[in-house]
Amino acid sequence: MELQRQSNNHVRAELGDRVRAVRKARGLNQNQLADRAGLSRQTISVFERGSDVSLDSFLSILRALDLLDALGIAVPEPSVSPMSELTGGRRQAPASGSVWSWGDETS
Repeated sequence: MELQRQSNNHVRAELGDRVRAVRKARGLNQNQLADRAGLSRQTISVFERGSDVSLDSFLSILRALDLLDALGIAVPEPSVSPMSELTGGRRQAPASGSVWSWGDETS
């Protein structure tokens, strides 16, 4: 399902549905997931209904379901640019007192 064009409310509802499905597939009830996540059953219920919960609660739910590493797919680590590789990740500062030019200027 493409979520890019959906509202945040719709995406939250979809995430809640998916978490509920994973929870049930693993044979867990809301109380058991809440215990594993260190949250209240009410927070699990609120999340599964697609209501807004804190980012910390969302991460705790994913961690309790062993899904936290899946965020690496959603938000991959940035790739290193070739220039960054050459400079060791540091930006090169211009030499002190020098002014950059194209080299074809006439004085």
